[in-house]
Amino acid sequence: MDIEAFFSSGDGWGESWVLDIGLVESLRFGPPAGHTDLDVAIALTRLLHYDFVSHGTDGKDRHLDDDNVAIVIKAHRAVLERLALEPPTWPFRTFDGPRGFGTYWRDNGMSGSWKARRDCIEQILGPTRDALEDLQELEYERRFAKGPTGSFKNLIFAAAGAKPQSCCATR
Repeated sequence: MDIEAFFSSGDGWGESWVLDIGLVESLRFGPPAGHTDLDVAIALTRLLHYDFVSHGTDGKDRHLDDDNVAIVIKAHRAVLERLALEPPTWPFRTFDGPRGFGTYWRDNGMSGSWKARRDCIEQILGPTRDALEDLQELEYERRFAKGPTGSFKNLIFAAAGAKPQSCCATR
């Protein structure tokens, strides 16, 4: 699942990313048709990582705003819990404001350092990303450990014509 799946195309002018709030809210109850919780969790983790790093660095190309990032965090938590994974503990809930990432980084000595802010987001989401990658690997191994699906067939090959003579046959 791609990050773009959570958005509509917007108006083509000023709004290129419009979060599909109905879809994101529905993720709290299950994945959309054709996707697994693992697919959804990976995409939501990528989205949150991208947007918080973007906000903490140059602020460009962020997809979410203060109103809808909390909705995405709640959906992310629900999907991770269905996968029996520990959701990250967020010391902030928005980008700005008293409980925002900006306030958090200023209060915790990260002003003037994009690296410190990237590292902060990595500490929050890195363990989740690693656990999801482990689940992906288990899923891959499980899929191919079983071997081919279906039942075995007894195939008989027959040649048309005379049986060839073996060069090494003993008489």
